[in-house]
Amino acid sequence: MFNILLNLINEMTVMITVIAILVSSLDYFKEVVVDEKFTYKNQIIMIIIFGTFSIFGSYSGTKLESGAIANLRDIGPLVAGLLGGPVIGFGAGLIGGIVRYFGGGFTALPCAIATISAGLIGGLFYNFNDKKFIGPQKAILIAVLVELYHMGITLILAKPFSEALEVVKILIIPMIFSNSMGVGIFSVIIGSLIQDKQKIKHLEEELENIASEEKI
Repeated sequence: MFNILLNLINEMTVMITVIAILVSSLDYFKEVVVDEKFTYKNQIIMIIIFGTFSIFGSYSGTKLESGAIANLRDIGPLVAGLLGGPVIGFGAGLIGGIVRYFGGGFTALPCAIATISAGLIGGLFYNFNDKKFIGPQKAILIAVLVELYHMGITLILAKPFSEALEVVKILIIPMIFSNSMGVGIFSVIIGSLIQDKQKIKHLEEELENIASEEKI
């Protein structure tokens, strides 16, 4: 269990760093998160980005003898939903979920459903929060709940139950800790980026107002 946790933390560090750099450098991110301007193009791009990271979260994980995978798959869709709402969250989750389902194994179905649900759950909390990013502390709590749901649905749908229970016993602590930690770190980074971009936006607006007054 400890080795699984270390591997997940290492992979999580790489994933979060790349996502933060990539997303913060894209104007599409600013349009969605800061300007709250949704277009087909920026939503599709956000879906592809976070869906790709969901796939990475699957295949960078540690595969158990049972065929189950200790993974970070839910981070991408959950963060996508928390940042951009249900459409982006669901789209990213659908990409990660479908790829996981066709990856096979006796946990394929519950894992696919859990990943799709992660995006929807994140998106619903985004809507409940007046379509604003919910912040690090609440994001961590939501990530914990998502992983508990993931474990629960695995116990319900994966057969045989005895194998599902063994998988959950092994993965519950590493996956809850690493996924919630990843969402938390990313939330802190994104929260800072949002504040910086909002300050820049306000400054630009003030400069435009000053320029307009000087012309008058």
